[in-house]
Parts: sequence; C-alpha cells; structure tokens
Amino acid sequence: MTEPQTEPQTEPKTLPRPTGATPSTTRAPRGLSWKARRRGFTVLHRFLLVVAMIFFVAPFLWMLLYSLLPAELLQRRDPDLDLTRITFSEYGDLLTDSSFLKPMGTSALVALLTTLICLALGSFAAYGIARFRFRGRQPLLLAMMATQAIPVIVLAVPLFIIIRGMGLFDTPWALVIVYTATILPLVIWMMVGFFEAIPASLEKAARIDGCNRWQMLLRIAFPLAATGLAATGIFAFITAWSDFFLAKILTASGSTTLPVRTASFQGLFAMDYTAAATAGVITSLPVLVLTLAAQKWIVRGLTEGAVKG
Repeated sequence: MTEPQTEPQTEPKTLPRPTGATPSTTRAPRGLSWKARRRGFTVLHRFLLVVAMIFFVAPFLWMLLYSLLPAELLQRRDPDLDLTRITFSEYGDLLTDSSFLKPMGTSALVALLTTLICLALGSFAAYGIARFRFRGRQPLLLAMMATQAIPVIVLAVPLFIIIRGMGLFDTPWALVIVYTATILPLVIWMMVGFFEAIPASLEKAARIDGCNRWQMLLRIAFPLAATGLAATGIFAFITAWSDFFLAKILTASGSTTLPVRTASFQGLFAMDYTAAATAGVITSLPVLVLTLAAQKWIVRGLTEGAVKG
C-alpha cells in the first residue's frame, strides 16, 4: 500500500516591517516627563511673579512720575513722558514746609515708640508663653489672634470716647497707646514661634553653668531670636507708620500724622496731584528702604518662626 502523500508545511509569510520600526513592540505615547512639567511650572511661576510685581510696582512708578513731572504733561490723553522736564522743586517745597515736617516728625515718633514698646512687652510675654506650660495657654494664643479679626471701624467710636475721656485726644500718646494695644497681640503671637524654635537644651546647659533666668533670657534667648525680633519690629513699625484710619479719628490738627497730611491735598473740588504724589513718595520711602535693607532678616525671621522646636 502506498502511504498518503502529505503536503509540505510552509512557514507563514511575514509582512514586511515598516521602515524605522524596532523589533520590540511599539509603546503608547507617554505624557510629559517630570523635568518638562517642572520646567513648565517654573516658567509659569516666574511669569506670575513678574505680573504681580508689575501690578504692585506700576502704581508707585506712576506716582513717582507725577512727583517729578508737571501734572499737565501726564493728564493729557497721550501722556508726555518728557524726562528733560524732571524737577525736584516739589520735594524742596514740602521738605521745607513746617506744616508737612511736623506730621512727619509725629509719624516717626509714634512709630518708633510703638515699635519699642511692642518689642519690649511682646518679647517677654512671648518667652513666658513659649517656655512655661500653664492652663489656658492655647486659648490665650487663640484669643490674641481673634483680636486681629475685629474690624478697626468697629472699635473707632469706643476708642474715641476712651481717648477723649482720658484727655489724650489729638496727642501722639493717644496713637501710641492705641497702636500698642492693636499691634501687641500679633507681636506676641509671632514671637512665640521664634522662641519655641530655640532648643530648650541650650538654656538647661546655661542653668547648669550657673545662669539665672534673666541671664538665660538676655544671653541666649534674645540673641538667638534676633532675626525674629528684627522681622517683628519692622512689621510693627510699618503698621504704625502707615496707619490712616485711627490717626484720622484720634487726631485733629495738633498731632496729624503723615498719611493724614498726605490725604489733605485732595480738596472738595480739586486736587493737587503733584503735591499729593510727592507726599506719597516721601511717606512710602522709609517703609521701602527699611524693607529692602532688612529683607534677609525678614525672610530668615519668618522661616525660623515657622519651625516649632
């Protein structure tokens, strides 16, 4: 018998591989890499930072131009920024005017006294809260922060009645008392974080060496919290220097502060734009210079105060 003939097995034909294809299976397209996303976030962050800087700096630059150029050049439909017509005559007029120099001195006196009192009282109170554990400690801190949530306009009438009853109306001492009462709770709350960031082991070692509580406070706690004291002091000074509402309520003409005097350039039917802009630049310069000069202290103080020891 003859065996049945079987057909020869042929290998399956393979389709030609497209040009550029790899033997491995092709992968689905993936999203952006981590570095690309990070680069995109960095570009977006810098763009938003530039926009915010322009938003905050542009009004000051426009006010500076108003103080240096004649108002008629800037009030046209197409402002004429002719830098050849820059003049400092308005600065000379204001800085030689006694009605402007007296409010400037009052603002400096009130801001310095408020800052010193708040730092002196606030630092001791904050050290005691940070180092001693007592009943009601946390509610006390929360109550200090709650006072900052009260609108100042709610306190205007009671403060006016109290200050007038004390015979301190239209005096710098009225502003010092009110500013200290409003700024001190926040100063204490900020300083507590700075003192808690200092390791308690340093004070224990100083006690072993024979230091008493005052020596530990003056030789260890205060020097290590110097950046916090600087940041808090700058905050208190800026708040007292730039206040307008309370100074307008508690003063009349004898103890007018610089922000109130600056606002007086706006009349009922007209406004001296050049004088108002010049006064605004002079009012903001101390705050600007102080902030730029102590920028490192402010950043270090706020970051150190955010770390609890």
